[in-house]
Amino acid sequence: MKKMHFQNTDEFERVFKNTDIEITEAMVNGIQEAFSFQKKTADLFEISFEDVDIIYEISLPSTQWEIALESCLDQFHNYEMSDQAIDTYLLQKDIRKWLS
Repeated sequence: MKKMHFQNTDEFERVFKNTDIEITEAMVNGIQEAFSFQKKTADLFEISFEDVDIIYEISLPSTQWEIALESCLDQFHNYEMSDQAIDTYLLQKDIRKWLS
């Protein structure tokens, strides 16, 4: 799970609205870890804000992993990160097998 701390909601929006490669890599890593332990939910992000005592956890159910990994694959192709794209494709293939 990637921990992220923001000063305000504008900063949060900038990071998540733009397709940030750091977010893409964190998603793949979270799904990979959950798959490794055969969990049904991947814990992806822990979000906190300055001057707020609440921490938000963002997770993704296994039924959404294939779709999320497809988006991550697109991002890796856009950034020409072929090694990560191959690893993500293989993970997606293994997840398809596991879920069927």
